[in-house]
Amino acid sequence: MNVLLKNIAIVSPSEGINEVNDILIIDGVIQKIGSVKKTYKDISVINEKNFTCVPGLYDMHVHFREPGQTHKEDLLSGSEAAANGGFTGVLCMPNTNPPIDSPLLLKSLLEKAQDFLIDLDVAPCATYKRDGEKLSPILSLAEAGALAFTDDGSPVANPELMRRVLEFTSQTGSVFIQHCEDMVLSNKGVMNEGGTSTVLGLKGIPEVSETSVIARDILLTEYIKNSRYHIQHISCGKSVELLRDAKLKKLNVTGEVCPHHFILTDKDCEGFDTNAKMNPPLRSSTDIEQILEGLRDDTIDVICTDHAPHTEYEKNQGFIDSPFGIVGLETAIGLAFTFLVKKNIISFDKMVEKMSFNPRHILKIQQPAIQEGSIANLSIIDLKKKWIVRKNRFKSKSINTPFEGYELTGKPYCVINKNKIYYSSL
Repeated sequence: MNVLLKNIAIVSPSEGINEVNDILIIDGVIQKIGSVKKTYKDISVINEKNFTCVPGLYDMHVHFREPGQTHKEDLLSGSEAAANGGFTGVLCMPNTNPPIDSPLLLKSLLEKAQDFLIDLDVAPCATYKRDGEKLSPILSLAEAGALAFTDDGSPVANPELMRRVLEFTSQTGSVFIQHCEDMVLSNKGVMNEGGTSTVLGLKGIPEVSETSVIARDILLTEYIKNSRYHIQHISCGKSVELLRDAKLKKLNVTGEVCPHHFILTDKDCEGFDTNAKMNPPLRSSTDIEQILEGLRDDTIDVICTDHAPHTEYEKNQGFIDSPFGIVGLETAIGLAFTFLVKKNIISFDKMVEKMSFNPRHILKIQQPAIQEGSIANLSIIDLKKKWIVRKNRFKSKSINTPFEGYELTGKPYCVINKNKIYYSSL
């Protein structure tokens, strides 16, 4: 794969790069950064003044449904959706059927994705079968290639077991990623507990179901030396406060947020649109204000998607019976740029940090370098492009999005990785 990126804006905050230049890529390796005047045969030229090149974006929270639910998504379709959305790497969650709790299954999935354009990593289960009863073989899974551990979709609820998870993951240097929800307090709720849920006659999920787990786990992380803890899909303002306090104490605690939790509120459930049903649920405008402040002051480290594909049939079962979750890989760049950068919540540099550098830093993955001699791992975005979200342009097998018809600014153009290039169809 040979390509010349001509007069392209190069932004790599971790390397201190912010310039307009040429990048010559030969056989997938960056050969030159600087003015390229020579004409090459068999080389593609990308020369658009509004294009910006950044280190390949990485989504550390996706569901690719393999094994067991490949009618919704599989490794191949999910990877194509990631590339279409401008990502070059993802971390897959283990709530599959069967759950990913064995080294053999983990290895088979990693081997299957070896030749994909995107870097596909997997976070296997922290507990066997994700049932919260006994530990999965954490040390063996780490040897098999696990970068992190989680029971995503379910919390590790038992505090003694949670302690053991942190003790074992601290031995491997891995981060534990927690779905923060007290299932007793959630009590089979389907949306945020508040005035809107009361009006709609729907059972609510109180914010304390999230914050109580975070508070307990931060104390355990402080107790277990060298343990590392990451909060998934923050939805509450109080969760941001707890994370901020943990960071002030210099604890190894990090957190992530998804675009739907800094854009939408529980009022978006008023039409009983099941694409507004997710877990954790959409909260209040006050929660959004606190989440935005957490992004602004770097309390929240990562912007991810919680890409959760479901079929139209499943999502058409009514608000109570339909599954939680939406797809997100193919809208994330536009949503983050439009609702964060364009609104001056964070700079574009900060967006890149939270969608490229920080996820890899937390997972201890080697960072892509925009340097001569480095393998090209790049996301190229048209920052001026206005576009309309059309789910029929998605590459995901599923189209469950609440953002259909949104006009966004900032559109993925292509990604480059592993000596391959993929042009977005969005």
